[in-house]
Amino acid sequence: METARPEIRPSSCAPAASPAGPRLGDLLALATRLAAEPDLARRLPAPADRRAWLRLHAGPGTTAWLIAWPPGTGTAWHDHGGAAGAMVALEGALTERSIEAPAGHPADQALPLPGGTGRVRALAAGQGRAFTGRHIHEVTNEGAATAYSVHVYAPDLALMRHYVPVGQTLVLIGLETGRDW
Repeated sequence: METARPEIRPSSCAPAASPAGPRLGDLLALATRLAAEPDLARRLPAPADRRAWLRLHAGPGTTAWLIAWPPGTGTAWHDHGGAAGAMVALEGALTERSIEAPAGHPADQALPLPGGTGRVRALAAGQGRAFTGRHIHEVTNEGAATAYSVHVYAPDLALMRHYVPVGQTLVLIGLETGRDW
């Protein structure tokens, strides 16, 4: 099981175009259906100090992952390369901070980060949300127990751009591709 974070390479590429794909409600329904599999979380033992993930079968044109989030772990700010997505908390609780990039916004230009945090949402077990291909977020487990979640993306997740907050903006620092994970 791969748990190490891939190397991030600098890039100033523009955001990928968002091709027509499943509706957001369909992505959320798929994530919810995958999360309902009995004992799904037991398929992925969680290391005590870092996230772990397991690819799930979600059908053609869709990428899905089960992710284990030990207490205190999370992602850095990132997007999904223009893919729309959905996530459902399976066990535990997660906190998401997010923004939506304006349509046509070049990825190499800083984005406003209102309040230095963007919009903050809590996702308890059984709760989920869907998002467009312009969604940029960070997700953390701020609780005392390991959390598990299911994530789906369409079209297939092929690129993720990573950002760092600088004051009240997000600045692109690199990218990774499907070859990296």
